[in-house]
Amino acid sequence: MNQKPLILVVEDDRQQSDLVVEIINETKQFQAIAAYDGEQALKILKTHQRGFNFLSNRVACILLDWQMPRMNGEEFLIKLRKDEGNSPFKRHIPIVIFTAHNDMQRQTLAKDPTLGLASGYILKPFEEEELLGLLERIVIHKEAEILREILIERDQRWARELDRISNKRSND
Repeated sequence: MNQKPLILVVEDDRQQSDLVVEIINETKQFQAIAAYDGEQALKILKTHQRGFNFLSNRVACILLDWQMPRMNGEEFLIKLRKDEGNSPFKRHIPIVIFTAHNDMQRQTLAKDPTLGLASGYILKPFEEEELLGLLERIVIHKEAEILREILIERDQRWARELDRISNKRSND
């Protein structure tokens, strides 16, 4: 039996979480399950361990809300990456941050290499096509590392452009 790639949706708003799970499951390409906070997500990940937790998890990608009660996205990500780092055979589970907050501090944290880097950052509300396209690129085409590099490169390009504009203004 060929199992569909498993997507874990970690979102404290039950209505939004259930909607995202439904959207993903309707594709019949993935199987999505919900966790309503970081603690519950860690428990779900534990139930999908492979190889006595020495191998990569059966969860192929995590959609992670940044702001949640009990354990927020940053705390979850730190704990997950620490656990993944305990085995040389594990591959980091790709993470897509999806949040209503569009501030640079959160985006910078999501891209922090010490947190294992996010493969994507989607702002709510988002288009179904954007989410499903990103999942396809990460899970089916295995582009998580490429997408991380694109996020970093884009930020570096923006920083250079801001420096150029700032220098031009100060010279004028």
